[in-house]
Amino acid sequence: MAGTGSGHRPNVLFSVAGIVLIVAGLCLTVYGLVDAVQVMSGFDPLRGDGPPVRIADGMGLAFWGIIVFTIGRYLWRGARRRGARDRFGRILIIVGYVLLGVGLDLGVHEAVGLWDSEIGDGAQAVVVRTAVLVAIWAIPGAILAAIGFRMASERALTTAEVNAGF
Repeated sequence: MAGTGSGHRPNVLFSVAGIVLIVAGLCLTVYGLVDAVQVMSGFDPLRGDGPPVRIADGMGLAFWGIIVFTIGRYLWRGARRRGARDRFGRILIIVGYVLLGVGLDLGVHEAVGLWDSEIGDGAQAVVVRTAVLVAIWAIPGAILAAIGFRMASERALTTAEVNAGF
């Protein structure tokens, strides 16, 4: 009765790496959001200036925290699984999420241009540049992650959505 129903023992390295990344991701997310809120609370709209660019830094950090948290969850979930197909699939998922993170970070920083642009063509150009910049990074990331999901028999644990509302 020694080998009935227990499956594989968890890979300790994957479990520890997963826990570390989950905690680090949570810390980055909270720190980024607190930083963005702190910058917004110090902003004086009566001066006539746009909001400080540092808000984008805080939000970018929060996005990276969510990405790191999600990568940690994939490592944690993969601790019990074995095989080259599963491991390669998880690598593709992680690379896909990193590309998505780059796209979101660059997109947030590009969207800051909306504060300086005039209503109309200038704002529309910033929105188009932001959407294109996000798509350049996020579409390959989504494709790699989708391939990884199939290889590792996984599902998306975090999703992102962009609505440019023209």
